[in-house]
Amino acid sequence: MSAAKTIVVLDGLFDDLAIEEKVAAGNGWSIARWDGGEAMLAAAELVVHVRTKIDRAMLARLPACRVVGRFGTGLDSVDQLAAAERDIRVVGIRDYCIPELASHTLALAFALDRRVDAIRAGRLSPDVSWQEVAAKQPMPGRTRAVVIGFGSIGKTVTRALIALGLDVRVVTEHGADEVRRLRASPVALEAGLADAGFVFLHAALGAETAGMINGARLALMASDAILVNTARIGLMDEIAAAAALGAGKIGGLGLDAKLAADSPLRPFVSDERMLLTPHVGWYSERSARELRRRTIQESIDAYKDVKTARAEKVGGPR
Repeated sequence: MSAAKTIVVLDGLFDDLAIEEKVAAGNGWSIARWDGGEAMLAAAELVVHVRTKIDRAMLARLPACRVVGRFGTGLDSVDQLAAAERDIRVVGIRDYCIPELASHTLALAFALDRRVDAIRAGRLSPDVSWQEVAAKQPMPGRTRAVVIGFGSIGKTVTRALIALGLDVRVVTEHGADEVRRLRASPVALEAGLADAGFVFLHAALGAETAGMINGARLALMASDAILVNTARIGLMDEIAAAAALGAGKIGGLGLDAKLAADSPLRPFVSDERMLLTPHVGWYSERSARELRRRTIQESIDAYKDVKTARAEKVGGPR
């Protein structure tokens, strides 16, 4: 009997690999963390990762690789063009954290809308009146939202907002008919930004969407609009967002991301108009288990598909 093939974990989510090992063993594979050496990379046919940059240089160190799996949905950590040139399948895990991320998104939006953080920061006594709160904390009553991106999270957020009675516009290149079936309205990006009280970013990060919320588009938004980004921070121009906050040109920013040490948004971390969470919107114990299990299983399934396709190509049509 041949030895089990090994999945190389370039970097993982947790200190243990119990879940990953169980799934791998059930498929006749083993699991090993990358030891940092070149020999392990050279022999690896299947690797999984979270943060490791899988660029051309890294792919050149993986000559036997057939599948790259990622513990997550986004694949911006992988040079997909370079992977395609090497006939390497790239696997991301979709739809594993829909309730977690959608509820986290709405929590940021409504906490900013209702000024929860600002009110609590005032250390109000139990006897304070609503009139006193209203006099200090503006609450314009936002009733229109634009959702940018109509994948699983965008759809879930759209449905929730409609259920709450908001007028929802959706920016999407595909799915306009489904948008209408939900009783929302398809809209162009600039038009959607111009009259929204809430702006929700749910687009995938890529060459066309990087920095899509820039200075010009922020200027289209109402000065009391709330922007929530629980997708990728790279969808925003951080310099422009910081400038808008500094000039009072945006009502609030909800962000689920790890800020770089030199991020221009860092000075606003304690500002009541910004709520920052450390890229935790995807997480629950349930979603973490699901992500770990599916990353290994779907990567192995992709490996099987690749091997089958190669065998048929070599053998010709049956």
